[in-house]
Amino acid sequence: MAIVKMSKFTLFAFESQKETLLDKLHRFENVQFINLQQLDEEHLQSLKKDSENEKVSYLEGEQAKVKFALELLLKHSEKQGAIKSLVKGKSLLSYDELEKLAKESNYNENYKDLKEKDNYLIQMKSERSKINSEIEVLTPWIQLDAAFEDLKTLNSSTFMMGSLPKTFKDTFREKFESEVPYSYLEVISEVKEAMNVILIIYKGYEDKAKEILKQYNFSNISLKYDGIPEQIVRGYKERLEEISKEEVRVNLEIKDNCQYLEDFKIVSEYLSNKHIKASACENFLKTENVVAIEGWVQTGLRSELEELIKTITKENFYLEIEDANKEDEEVPILLKNNSIVQPFELITSMYSLPKYSEIDPTPLLTPFYMVFFGMMLADIGYGIVIFLVTLLALNKFNLDDGQRRFAKFFMFLSIPTVVAGIVYGSFFGDLIQFKSIITPKEDIMLLLIISIIMGAFQIYFGLGIKGYMLIRDGKPMDAVYDVLTWYAALTGAFLLLGGSSLGLSPAVINIGKWVMITGMVALVLTQGRQNKGIGGKLAGGFYGLYGISGYIGDLVSYSRIMAIGLAGGFIAASFNMIIRMMPTPFNIIIGIFIFVATQTFNLLLSALSAFVHSARLQYVEYFSKFYEGGGKAFKVFKSANQYITIIKEKQI
Repeated sequence: MAIVKMSKFTLFAFESQKETLLDKLHRFENVQFINLQQLDEEHLQSLKKDSENEKVSYLEGEQAKVKFALELLLKHSEKQGAIKSLVKGKSLLSYDELEKLAKESNYNENYKDLKEKDNYLIQMKSERSKINSEIEVLTPWIQLDAAFEDLKTLNSSTFMMGSLPKTFKDTFREKFESEVPYSYLEVISEVKEAMNVILIIYKGYEDKAKEILKQYNFSNISLKYDGIPEQIVRGYKERLEEISKEEVRVNLEIKDNCQYLEDFKIVSEYLSNKHIKASACENFLKTENVVAIEGWVQTGLRSELEELIKTITKENFYLEIEDANKEDEEVPILLKNNSIVQPFELITSMYSLPKYSEIDPTPLLTPFYMVFFGMMLADIGYGIVIFLVTLLALNKFNLDDGQRRFAKFFMFLSIPTVVAGIVYGSFFGDLIQFKSIITPKEDIMLLLIISIIMGAFQIYFGLGIKGYMLIRDGKPMDAVYDVLTWYAALTGAFLLLGGSSLGLSPAVINIGKWVMITGMVALVLTQGRQNKGIGGKLAGGFYGLYGISGYIGDLVSYSRIMAIGLAGGFIAASFNMIIRMMPTPFNIIIGIFIFVATQTFNLLLSALSAFVHSARLQYVEYFSKFYEGGGKAFKVFKSANQYITIIKEKQI
């Protein structure tokens, strides 16, 4: 239960063996490469940067094709429900099976077919948009019963069409007809604040007509159509129907091609793996015939790595493996814990992985997190629901590793939830009432005291871990200065301030006072020891002593354990009270649905609060005592497993 020990390896092998070597290391799934091309070291200056740019570019092009096909087919495939999808899960294939199926695939031809169909749909969509625009332009003139080409071929008259404000309708008509004889005016339609008109003007009065039109804000429109508007629009609508039929036909053909969806997923995974291997070369350096590779491997797998390299290169290689430097911040971090603690690595990784020189905080936070979560959710019914749901998911759903850990995480948390529910006497609030150890409504102060005591214990434990780390690193006096002094100051303060309420004797309280004073004096004398000069050391000491206010804030923060636990229980009880207040038989018929809905809502809300606030207590109040973090995760050179779960095979 710790940070996995890492070793750095340096490998020189022939360039001709690189592709096979990369393939085996990819299947090995236990190395991380170091980017030698970014290192500015003198002994590497004579080497050239390795690259597979041409291959990478080709693979990215092929991946783009497959991605297009997948997105198109997924859009047309039958949607699976979330439950059905989880039950089915990802397909399981070995590397060899994946490669065999991918090479047998006819994905390029299928891609071309899908691309043609998609282009045709885009063409149809573009034509539909254009036709709709034309119909929109022609709609105001639909009542015109003359053909455009006939109106445009008048000899002694000029044809005009356009719009002007509807408010000028009567005055415009009167002025136009009285001052422009031998002309024709017709209002074709009125739309919002405008009216659309056509004008046939005798050429001798054209200038006069244009002068009047200008006065009335006439906007001329030139339509380049032949035929009667109604007939043109009818033709357009007939074409739209044809387009719709064509779209339905093509979409059905694409839907038929969904039979190739799994095939494209396999090819996508295969190309992704090839891209990962080709891109890995950007970490390497080389000469004309030799490639230089450097990376990290788990110390326990050193011999396996060496054997794997030997099977490929025979004896034609140079390999050097050395244990990672404890102080090297570039060492990647991999955590290894037992089956109970492992799911709680989620909490650690959400904050930050430890540095290689630190300890894994996961086993140290797990019991605290479980207890705090249980006290915050604290309901037998909720715990049972979480346990059954997660147990069902683990046994019936085809989950990947991450999903299984998440399900186990909440399954383990359901146990302290049930235990706390028994202590509090809560079963879906007060649905079933029974004798409890603590009655939340009556024992609020007791719950608050328990929460503070648990918080004090966790803080003390965190300080103890810090002391252990300092002693482990050969700094026993620092453990005295930075841990023992705080133990004395805090313990003395607790005895002095809380002794009376706890019923302690005056002698014990007096001892507490002197222990506190001793601890505080020691803090003043030691916390500024890194500063220069007596004044600087004392100033640093007093500033360090001021940190006691932070400990007070930390303790107060643990009151959230009591507050959130009470809130969830009271809300659940309130929902039950509403159902009981409903008249019979509604409280039985409708009440069941209301009960399920409200209790589900409260379960989700309370579980979210418990999850977040329990994590906060670890991150802020607990980790601040001993943990820094900042480690970089071990990025394994292996398959992506986006659509297919690749089964690791034994390499040696």
